[in-house]
Amino acid sequence: MLMFAFSTAFLFAEPIAAPPSTVYYTADPLAMDSIRGASPGVIQRMVDNLILAITGRLTVELAWASLVKSSDRIGIKVSASGRAISGTHPAVVEAIASGLIAAGVPRNHILVWDRNLDDLIAAGYSTKNPYYILRWIDPIDGYDMQNRVASPVVGRLVWGDSRFGKRTGNRLVDLLPSGEQLSSESFYTKILTQDVDKIINIPSLLDSYLTGIQGALVNMTLQNIDNWRRFTKESGASYIAEIYADEVIRPKVMMTLLDGLILQFAGGPYPYPNYVTINNSLFLSRDPVAIDATAIRMIDELRVLNRLPKCAEMASYVQSASQMGLGQSEEKNIILKYVEPKIVNNKLNNP
Repeated sequence: MLMFAFSTAFLFAEPIAAPPSTVYYTADPLAMDSIRGASPGVIQRMVDNLILAITGRLTVELAWASLVKSSDRIGIKVSASGRAISGTHPAVVEAIASGLIAAGVPRNHILVWDRNLDDLIAAGYSTKNPYYILRWIDPIDGYDMQNRVASPVVGRLVWGDSRFGKRTGNRLVDLLPSGEQLSSESFYTKILTQDVDKIINIPSLLDSYLTGIQGALVNMTLQNIDNWRRFTKESGASYIAEIYADEVIRPKVMMTLLDGLILQFAGGPYPYPNYVTINNSLFLSRDPVAIDATAIRMIDELRVLNRLPKCAEMASYVQSASQMGLGQSEEKNIILKYVEPKIVNNKLNNP
């Protein structure tokens, strides 16, 4: 059994030196059509150009083939809580899946997932999509009881948590006088521990009243464990970086692609159209911390203009992740590199 041991020693240690991180980004004013929504052809070209830039290969097939093998089980972790308004756009996922398929990965080896089926469907995903297999976390049997996250932070169990209703007398599960259950344990989803070998993380550019932003670190941690509410807000968010560093998550994540086609700067992690702006951008990096730091700066620019408190105030775990050596959070240590539109595979992918 994997016992995740938390430590606060990194808070008092010298920051771990690391080279600057590169975040590749591209933008196209035609990416989001005001009538039809996302434009698949334009987004395919944007994704293709980013993967060529980050790998340095000459064709999309060679680019993806440098990252994966045909035998790999590829997980694409989306963020669907923003639904059709500000969730990860299916067109971005399909652009990635088509590249994987071109590199020889069979469709049944490409798994797209998030916690809730309702959110996935509302965001535009389908169980019949020809590019991938759609999955979500089964609240009854979806968690791996051999892989747990244990910490001093206690959370109230609710329906959907693996131990909800199981009153076995375990000392790690206490009862309140009201009969409600408390637990200091969480369990990883089986999708993460058993079903995928490599992961592409695709958060959306979305704020969150629970964790500051619904970014790269949150999308791979809190969305993949039960009893997750204890790691939100000031009481437990500092542990997010340590959960991401676990061997269950960090070694599997190949890269993070931030879906910045839409920027929602308030009301998240749920859809809130009044606080949405079209951004028409995608960001790609091997560094999830740099992605989150970039997202925070973009979201906070709009929050300040609208006289809202900065989301950075709730996202201190991003700095903690940098101190642990998971990536770069300081703007001076992040290289934003614009990727020009160019010919892909000897032809333009016109929308």
